[in-house]
Amino acid sequence: MTGPPGEHERWARYRLAMDDPARLPELFDAVAAEPDDSIALGIVLHAALAHVPAAERPAWTDRLGTERSRAYATRRARELGVLDSTSVSALLDDPPVQDSWSDWLQLRLATSSQEPAVLHRLATTGRTKRIRRLAAARAR
Repeated sequence: MTGPPGEHERWARYRLAMDDPARLPELFDAVAAEPDDSIALGIVLHAALAHVPAAERPAWTDRLGTERSRAYATRRARELGVLDSTSVSALLDDPPVQDSWSDWLQLRLATSSQEPAVLHRLATTGRTKRIRRLAAARAR
């Protein structure tokens, strides 16, 4: 007799579904039904937030079962909004980069931003040596 699939098997199934954008509606339903909040958060972070329009991101984060997971996913959605922004340098003054942007966001900006002001700011005030080094190299 076999029981319900374990978390490793469920995650493997979700990972397969994440590769197919047509399966986002199924994953949306799975987030609310998933008993393991860490797995549900993984689905939201890996499958949804980067692949759905900004206006749909709150619906995904609201599906998460714990306040901690919702807060984490909401922050990531907000940071994706920064990455989606047409001018990140306009956001530099409010509030300071090192206080408001996670290492995840700073690293992505250091590796992808084309804005000299952003790269300079990260090269001088990025939170980690890696972020500062990458930004400085790209600013040259």
